[in-house]
Amino acid sequence: MIRSSARFIFWHSISRSHLDGGLKNYPVCAMLEEIKREGSRRSFMEMKNRIFTGFGKLRSFGKIAVIWGLSTLFATVLSHIGVRAENLLLIYVVGVILCSVETRSMLWSISSSIVFVFTFNFLLTSPRFTFQVDDPNYIISLLIFIIVAFIAASLTDKLQKQMNLDRERAEILLKLNTIGSGFLNLSGRQAVISYSMKSLHNLTGKKTELLLKMKDERFSDQAAEWCFRNSTVCGYGEAQYGDRPCLYVPVCSLSKTYGVIIFWCSNGGLTKEERMYVEMVISQITLVLEREQLNEEKEESGLQIERERLKSTLLRSISHDLRTPLTGIAGNSNFLYENYDLVDEESAKSMLLDISTESEWLNSMVENLLNMTRIQEGKLEIRKKREVVDDLISGAAALVSKRLGDHTLKTVTPPEIELISVDARLFTQVLVNLIDNGIRHSGDNTVITVSAGAEGRNMVFTVSDNGTGIPEDKLDHIFDSFFTAAYREGDRQRGAGLGLAICKAIVEAHGGKITIDQSWKKGTAFRIEMPMEETYDQ
Repeated sequence: MIRSSARFIFWHSISRSHLDGGLKNYPVCAMLEEIKREGSRRSFMEMKNRIFTGFGKLRSFGKIAVIWGLSTLFATVLSHIGVRAENLLLIYVVGVILCSVETRSMLWSISSSIVFVFTFNFLLTSPRFTFQVDDPNYIISLLIFIIVAFIAASLTDKLQKQMNLDRERAEILLKLNTIGSGFLNLSGRQAVISYSMKSLHNLTGKKTELLLKMKDERFSDQAAEWCFRNSTVCGYGEAQYGDRPCLYVPVCSLSKTYGVIIFWCSNGGLTKEERMYVEMVISQITLVLEREQLNEEKEESGLQIERERLKSTLLRSISHDLRTPLTGIAGNSNFLYENYDLVDEESAKSMLLDISTESEWLNSMVENLLNMTRIQEGKLEIRKKREVVDDLISGAAALVSKRLGDHTLKTVTPPEIELISVDARLFTQVLVNLIDNGIRHSGDNTVITVSAGAEGRNMVFTVSDNGTGIPEDKLDHIFDSFFTAAYREGDRQRGAGLGLAICKAIVEAHGGKITIDQSWKKGTAFRIEMPMEETYDQ
């Protein structure tokens, strides 16, 4: 206390002399002020602890004084009634036990027993009001009283300690039950790590870190790597890496080691009971990690099954669609080759047009398949440039012009030149897929319209038709992969069901949005909203 006060006066005098000299803005003065504040805080905490300790002693002394007063009063009253001194001595034995229970201290219990013995000798044995003893039997009784008081105080103290220990164990078991309940709802490795670190910190009071091994990686901490590879505790107080300030505990099951828990032991290592509790938590962590591993394997298996299903669906979808145009191309080309001199010019042109149309359709289908593969593998590259809206629409119209058949294609472009930042090849493929969708599914002799116009900061493209429309029960799945009306109509329509799914992926990759305009009264209308504020090249 003297040292703290002297330090406080010293820093106070230094800071006063420097601050009064106009050095308030110097960093050293700020440092001195901070040190002074830290010293004041420490002095305050020390004083606070001493005050609380003093209050605790005063409270214990008060309890003993009250018990002593009541015991003496009761014994005095019984003595006047005629109760023998040996029986009155039992009252003080009870008082010693009460003092031991209330103060929970062996020292206070022994001190109270000595005070009670002298009080009994002074007040209740002859000659009274002296510390002399005439009857030797009283000496034996007093010695037995002291021995009994010591034994009672010792047993009471042990009982109190056992009760405190049982209370602490009950609290820890409650914590363990709470921790176990929390593990039930965890999902994901990061959630397991965060919850485990927090739980172990609350359980042991030590800073904790959980390291989980990911495949073939190595821990940067050499002790942690050794602990993981040998599945053995090391670090603070252990044979291996015993000079480290941390304790390393492996997280392992009977067959596999998952990681390492690090405990910072700045305030001492783990006790035997704490290690037992930590082992219980580790067993729960391993169960959760095994569950996560099983879920990951299940998800991977499910993904593999889904990939195989998609491959089967793709093969089934394109087998018929590839066979029909290839048959037409092969038949027309072979017929022209074998009967070149016999075929008139008009028939030859018609066959060549059919070959060209079927080839373009096959090329479009192959392009869709390649784009879907890139999308699923995350390798779809978007190279944006500022493009004229009119050119995008006219380019798409030119690509589908040969396969319109009995359909009519109309285009409506903005009145002024509008620019948007897109990948021209991919966005043209979007418009082509939407027009092809109208050609295949809108019915006969329909009008397909492609229009564009600015709405706020978006350029809105609309591809619509006046055909039969899409059934309401199919609207939620229209952008799914391999969903096509061909399944609904007995495979009469060609198409693998990838066009609209690719359109959605490409538009969203550009930061846009594609939807079905359900306010369209007749037929189907697809609405594409593309942002116009992006003007840089990507």
